[in-house]
Amino acid sequence: MYQGYISEVRAKDAQNTLQSIAMEQKSYFGKQFCFYITGTGDNAGLINTGLFESELEADGPIPITNNQYSFQITGTTSTSCTGSNAATFTATATNKIDDSRVFSITNTLKKTGF
Repeated sequence: MYQGYISEVRAKDAQNTLQSIAMEQKSYFGKQFCFYITGTGDNAGLINTGLFESELEADGPIPITNNQYSFQITGTTSTSCTGSNAATFTATATNKIDDSRVFSITNTLKKTGF
């Protein structure tokens, strides 16, 4: 029972982190006219420095050690949004132990798995 409770708390933390990413993306878009993307993989550190503007990867709001979820931001590039910028985004959190537990949010705030 206790393990199930801990698992649900971590899942809710991952969902809240995705909502924070979506809100920060709105601010980033206001400055860059594109969304920030990291590509695939466990990119919590890149999100911390690139989107949340933390000086160090470990200083950001997403824990980069002992985190049960991996985070990534993917998107569709365009002629004006290239490199680490995109015209759309999907932020995804995937459980590192059970990869069937996946949550995501898009630039239109569509949530999946919540």
